[in-house]
Amino acid sequence: MASLLCGTVGLELAWHHPLSGLVAVALWLAVALMSAVAWVQTPLFVLAPLAVCGLAPLTGWITFEEMDLLVTAVVSGGNLGFAFGLGPRERAPAWRQGLAYPAATSALVLALAASALHGLWRGVQDAGGWQFGWFQGYHEPMNAVRNSKAIFLALALLPLWVEAARMQPRRFTRALRGGLVLALVAAALAALWERAAYTALLDFSSDYRTTGSFWEMHVGGAALDGFLVMTLPFAVLTLLRTRSPAYFVSMLGVVLLAAYACLTTFSRGVYLALPLALVPMLLLADAQRRRSHAVDPESTQAGVGTVALPLPRLAKLGALAMAAAFALASVLVFTGGGYRGLIALLGVMLVLLSMPASLWLPGVGLRVTALMLGALLGALAGGASWALSMAVPKAAYVNYAVALVVCGLLRWRDKPGLAQPFYVTAVCAAWFWLLASMVIVADYWGGTPARWTSVAALLALGGLWSVQLLDARFWPLRSTGYRGLRQRALLVAGLVLVMAVVALLGGGAYLRDRAATWKEDGRLRIAHWQAGLQLMHGPEQWLLGKGAGRFVASHFYEGPIQSHIGDYRLRTEGDESFLALTGGKHSLSYGEMFRITQRIEAPTTPTMRVRVLARSGVESDLRFEVCERHLIYIGNCSDRGVHVKPVVPSDGGEPVALWQPYDIELKTPSDLGGSGLLSRAVTFSMAVGTPGVRIDIARVALLDGTGRPLLVNGDFNREMAHWFFSSDKHHLPWHFKNAALHVLFEQGLVGLALLGTAYVLVLVRLSVGRGRDHPLAPAFVAALIGFAVVGAFDSLIDASRIGFLFFLLMLLGLGLRAMPGEGLPRSA
Repeated sequence: MASLLCGTVGLELAWHHPLSGLVAVALWLAVALMSAVAWVQTPLFVLAPLAVCGLAPLTGWITFEEMDLLVTAVVSGGNLGFAFGLGPRERAPAWRQGLAYPAATSALVLALAASALHGLWRGVQDAGGWQFGWFQGYHEPMNAVRNSKAIFLALALLPLWVEAARMQPRRFTRALRGGLVLALVAAALAALWERAAYTALLDFSSDYRTTGSFWEMHVGGAALDGFLVMTLPFAVLTLLRTRSPAYFVSMLGVVLLAAYACLTTFSRGVYLALPLALVPMLLLADAQRRRSHAVDPESTQAGVGTVALPLPRLAKLGALAMAAAFALASVLVFTGGGYRGLIALLGVMLVLLSMPASLWLPGVGLRVTALMLGALLGALAGGASWALSMAVPKAAYVNYAVALVVCGLLRWRDKPGLAQPFYVTAVCAAWFWLLASMVIVADYWGGTPARWTSVAALLALGGLWSVQLLDARFWPLRSTGYRGLRQRALLVAGLVLVMAVVALLGGGAYLRDRAATWKEDGRLRIAHWQAGLQLMHGPEQWLLGKGAGRFVASHFYEGPIQSHIGDYRLRTEGDESFLALTGGKHSLSYGEMFRITQRIEAPTTPTMRVRVLARSGVESDLRFEVCERHLIYIGNCSDRGVHVKPVVPSDGGEPVALWQPYDIELKTPSDLGGSGLLSRAVTFSMAVGTPGVRIDIARVALLDGTGRPLLVNGDFNREMAHWFFSSDKHHLPWHFKNAALHVLFEQGLVGLALLGTAYVLVLVRLSVGRGRDHPLAPAFVAALIGFAVVGAFDSLIDASRIGFLFFLLMLLGLGLRAMPGEGLPRSA
C-alpha cells in the first residue's frame, strides 16, 4: 500500500515536470527499480544526490521539486522490493537490529507528525483555503505544503529503513554514512565550481557569498550553511577512523574541499558552529575508543586490527599547545609578513611535525645540552643569514630554501632506535636556523613591524619545542609507520585550515567588514525577531501557531510598510493569462529589486530586443536585464527600462490601464556566459523599479539580432513554468531568521515543545544513552549541534532539503543503537 500510494504521487509529479515529463517518469522508474533491488542501500540513493537535486531556477517549481520525486521513487520501489522479498530474507536477531523505537519514542514521533499536519491545515486555512497550484508563491496556500513536507518525506522513508537496519544493520549504516559523505562532496564541488566560475578561488574580498546548488537561497537564508554543518561531521569521523591509506587520502581531500566551501560561505554562524560541533564529536569518539579499549584491549576483527589506545592526557595537552602556538604564530607572522611569511611558517611546522622519535632516546641531560647548543648554533646561522639578506636582494628566500633542505637531509639521515646526541644537536640547530629564516623572510617582505611580530612567533614556537624535547610526555606524535603518517597528515591538514582562516580574516576585506558589523547585525536580528513575534495574536496562535508557510504573508500584511517586499501573481482575463508584478515598498536600489527571471542561452549577436505587452494604472518603471547570474549575484549585465503609463482617454477623463506594446534594444555584453567547463549561467530578468506599483505583463519576448527567440513561455500560458524569482539583498521579510522561533510561529508552543523534546532526547541518547556506542553517534550529535548553532541565526527548516535532512537525522537518532561490541572495530 505504501508503495502504491507513493508511486501514484511520484508518477503524477514526474509527469507534470516542467522540463520533460517523459524524461522525469523514466528517471523515476529507474530509481524505483534500483531501490526495489537494493532497498537496504536506499539511504545512499536518497542522500547522495540530495545537494544537487534542486532545479527550481530552470523549472519554476518551488512547492514541488526533484527531491520529492527522488523520495517517492525510493519509498515506492523500496517497499515493493521488501514486499516481494527481494534482497535479504532473514531478519537479524533483536539484539543486532540497528534501529529500535520504544513505545514512548514512537508516540513522540507521532505527536510531531500530528503537530506538523495541524500546522499544514492552519497554514492552508490562513491563506484562504485549499487551492491547488503547480507554481504558487510564498503567499499562497501551497506554500504551507512546501514548508511542512520535509518531516512527512522523512517519515515516509522511516519504516523502510527500520526494516533495512533490522535485516542488515552494518550494510545500512555504511549506506547511510556513504550517502551523507557523497552529499557533502556534491555540495562542496558545486561551491568550488561556483567560486571558480563567478569570482576567483582565492578572492576573499568581493561581496560574493557562495550559494552552491541550493536554490532555496534565492531570497537569502543559510541553506548551504546548514547542509555543510550537518554533513561535514560524517566525513571528519570517517577520516579519523578509516585504515585504508587510499581511502584516508581521499577522505582527507573531501574534508579539505568541504572546509573550503565552509570558508567561502562567509557565514559567522558556520564559523561558530563547526568548532562547537566538532569538539564534542571528537570527545565522544574518544570516549567510545576508551570504552572499547577497556572492554578488550586486544580485540580485533578481520581487516580492522587492534583498537588503538587513545593518547595520554599530557600528549593531548601537547597537541593542543602545538595547535595554539601555530595559530598565534600565524596571526603574528601574517600581520606583517603576509602570505610569504605564512608559507615560510608552514614549512617550519612541517619540519617540526616530522621530528624523528630517536631524538628522545638520549638522556634528559644530553637533550638539554643538545637543545642549548643547537639553539646557539641556529642563532649564529640566523644572524649570518640576516646579514646576507640585507646585502643581497632575494637572499632571504634562498637562505630559507637552503635551511629547509638541510632539515630534510637531516631527517633522511635518521637512524631509528639509535641514541645520537650529536644528531639531536644538529637537528635542533637546523630547525632553529629555519625558524630564524622564517623571521628573515617576513622581515624582508614586511619590514620592521613584521620583524618584531615574527620574533614573537619564533619565541612561542621555540619555547614549545624546548618543552616537548625535554619532556617526551608532551610529544603527541609517538606512533610510527602508517598510523604515524596518518597523525601527521591530519595535523598538516589542520595547519592548512588554520592558515586559511588567518588569511581569510587578515586578507579578506569582505569578511573583516562582516566581522566588524556583528553588533549592528545582532541588534537588527533581535528587532526582526521581536517584530515577528508581534505578528502572533491571541492564545490560540501562541499555543498552536499561525500555520505552516505563513510568515512571509503575515509580515507583508502586518509588518512595517517600509519593508514590504515585491510579489507576483498569475492572473487570467478571459482565456489569456498574464503576470501581475509588484515592486516592494522598501528602497529599490539596483540590488534590492524583486526580480522575475529565466535562464537563457547566451546570445551571440551584438544586440538583443525586448518586446513586451504591459499595462499599469500609474506611471511606473519596468526594468529588463540580461546578466550572468548563478542565483542572487549578478555581473556582466546589459539593462534598460521602459516607462509604463496609463492611457488618457480622448475625452480627457481619468487615465486607465490599457495594454500597450514596448520595444527596446539591449546591447550584448562581451564574453557573456563565458565558455567551457566554467561557463556562467545567463538570465533574463524583469523588475518593477517603482516602489509599491503593480505592472501587468501579458507577453514578453527576448530576441537576438537574428530574430531568434531566447525565452520560453513568454505568454505565461504554461503558468510560471521556466520562470523563477529572487530578492537579491532584501532578505529579512522572507525568513524568521531563527529555527526555534520559526517552529513557534508555525506550530505554536505545542510544536516547539515536541520538537525540543525530541531534539534533546536524541542528543542525550547518542551522548550518554543506549545509542552512544553506535559508530555514527558522535557525528549525529555534531550534525544536530551544528544545525542548532546555525539555526540560531536562520530559519533553516523553511528550506525543504535542509528540513528533510534535519528530520531524517533526528528521527534516525531517536532509534539508533549500537550492537554489542559495535565500538570495537570502529575505533581505529
